[in-house]
Amino acid sequence: MPSRFKPSFQDKPGMNPRLISNTVYLREKFRDLVHLVRFHWPLVLSVMTGIFAAVYTLDPLPPHRVRLATGQAGSSLDTLGQKFKVHFARHGITLDLVNTNGAFENVQLLRAGKVDAAFSLGGMTNEEGSALRLLGAVEYQPIWVFYRGLNADDVFPGDFFKSRTLSINIPGSSTRSMSEKILALHGVQMEGNPHLIELNTSESVAALREKRIDGMFLVAAVDAPNIRHLLEDPDIQILDLVYAETYRTRMRFLEMVTLPRGGLDAGRDLPPRPRRMVAATTSLLTTNALHGSVQHLFLDVIQRIDQEGHSFFKRTGGFPARIEGDLPLSHVAERHYTRGPPLLGGHLPFWLADLLVQVGVVTFGLVAIAYPLSKVLPRSRIMAAKERMDDLYDELRNLDRDLRKQRTPQELTQILARWESLERDLQKMRLPSGTQAYHGQLRIAFNAVREKISKRQPQLQLYRPPSA
Repeated sequence: MPSRFKPSFQDKPGMNPRLISNTVYLREKFRDLVHLVRFHWPLVLSVMTGIFAAVYTLDPLPPHRVRLATGQAGSSLDTLGQKFKVHFARHGITLDLVNTNGAFENVQLLRAGKVDAAFSLGGMTNEEGSALRLLGAVEYQPIWVFYRGLNADDVFPGDFFKSRTLSINIPGSSTRSMSEKILALHGVQMEGNPHLIELNTSESVAALREKRIDGMFLVAAVDAPNIRHLLEDPDIQILDLVYAETYRTRMRFLEMVTLPRGGLDAGRDLPPRPRRMVAATTSLLTTNALHGSVQHLFLDVIQRIDQEGHSFFKRTGGFPARIEGDLPLSHVAERHYTRGPPLLGGHLPFWLADLLVQVGVVTFGLVAIAYPLSKVLPRSRIMAAKERMDDLYDELRNLDRDLRKQRTPQELTQILARWESLERDLQKMRLPSGTQAYHGQLRIAFNAVREKISKRQPQLQLYRPPSA
């Protein structure tokens, strides 16, 4: 009986054996995939859902604009924000600086989603259950007490604070928070005290220079413009905080620092004597909603600013740094401090380096899924093919049993039609590698039954049914 199979391209002369082998392999894999989708669609649906979830979570493109809450105009935080803005512009991102009254307003804006990141001071934002996250410490912010008049180094600090008209800045500012804590340690009454004036930083600087107040508190970096403006007046001095160690003991988030003689201006001998001071750490806050690559960029800029030597007071280990006891770190910052910056950071654009790392993570997960499937799929298709051939064999055996019972040409014709239908099913089967021998045995059984049918046909043609 002639074969009904179409001639294979493998039988064509002149074909490259390697090309034939690769084509057959790819065809088999494609059939495995079709079989998987057809018969194991719940598994396929689960895997595809996982892939789409990973791609959605990946969020590959960073935003082109980022909002950063800084502080009062002209303050050291405003100046620090300008440095960040320059670095961000080099990477094609516009950093919009939002001036505020201080750290507390920064936190409120960040919590309300009106900014993407915000400066604060370590120890001022310890909130349980908050969505805010810490990227790290940026630099030290010394606490200054400026005054005018005679040298007050020998004056008892409590008497100094109680006898002078001082600006403690406005509510919500980091200066106000720190000044209140220091004054409380010296027993200074805050409520209704006529000697304590609420002026913002610019107003405080102007009032002290114009002799309308005796002194002012200020939390600011050494290179802040307001510091320079105050020291232009030779009558304005810096108070030596003789209780600096006590402040550090009572407020664990503070660090003791020393401003050396001539540290501000050696030519003018400013200050004329070393000044003991305490400093808070400027911290950078965000939420986990901020794009991961932008968080990496913030951390990179902090490190670059620190390495450029703009910070007067250095920290062992440098910045950025985690602040113990403050807000929890963001996921990105946690990886940064435990594993270091992205592997490709510094060699590629920041967003591309971060994207490649994330793509690598997702790809690894997909390979972990795909590799076992590549081993299971062919076996699954082989088992399905053998099961179908077993079904055909069972039907062929039933047909053979009916063939032995048939008595009329009509019954034989029906049996032949059944055999041809089964034979067509066998011809349509796509045989995966490893089932050829099984198929060959089934083909032998089909041919044997067809031969029996052929032998029965002449016998039935001579058969005459008995008369009624």
